[in-house]
Amino acid sequence: MYAVILGILMIIELVGFIMAFTYKSQLKGVYETALFEVFKKGLQENDTNILAPFRDLEKNMQCCGVHGLSDYIEYNNFTQLSDACKQHPTVGCAQAIIDFLNTNLPKIGITLGCVLALEFFGLIAAIILAVALKHAPDTNEYSSDPREVLGNIVPGRRRNYN
Repeated sequence: MYAVILGILMIIELVGFIMAFTYKSQLKGVYETALFEVFKKGLQENDTNILAPFRDLEKNMQCCGVHGLSDYIEYNNFTQLSDACKQHPTVGCAQAIIDFLNTNLPKIGITLGCVLALEFFGLIAAIILAVALKHAPDTNEYSSDPREVLGNIVPGRRRNYN
């Protein structure tokens, strides 16, 4: 059962790994569209619950708006302009996120590859153990009683279990 679950997890991880590299070119469109819809709603309604996290994103990613300062200009909303936006007015957050992912995607891929390799060795070990247990002779030589186990392992230990 362990080997089956591990095999299924490995297949799911492998599919995710392949999809991440296959759809890498479409990341910009996905981030840009989703971010702009949320950002536009926040600017139109002057909603601080939306704009406060976006300001944090701008600060952490050193970016401005979704496409740049033009997003703020389009909605004439300069009251929500962050300090990061004043310092980096031309870098949009969508592009900053994509650049971050493109920079770190090889590291993520290598890490995922190492995890998959470890899981593969765990899968092989689980299968070997299952086969060994299936073909083991069915005798009553094994015990879970600690005194018996220690008596067989530790030399010179008494074997009287009264």
